[in-house]
Amino acid sequence: MDVGLANGMVPLGSCTMKLNSAFAMNTITMDGFAHMHPFAPKNQTNGYYFMIWELENMLSAITHYDCISLQPNSGANGELAGMLAIKRYH
Repeated sequence: MDVGLANGMVPLGSCTMKLNSAFAMNTITMDGFAHMHPFAPKNQTNGYYFMIWELENMLSAITHYDCISLQPNSGANGELAGMLAIKRYH
């Protein structure tokens, strides 16, 4: 019997291995998409921002939520993003 998120506790980090399929990870590692420099000038990142804005709007329309968070999928990064969102809310 496999341990899953629905039937027990999963150690920190293992959710990344269980939930991030190779297919999904393959898309975000494509050349021309994955290697934007963290200090790239804003005028060179407009395409990224538009794509993220468009995805957030499409997901909001589908789910009928007021807004969508595209926080990281991995355990520790996702937890940090969630805590920062809660802190900002309060």
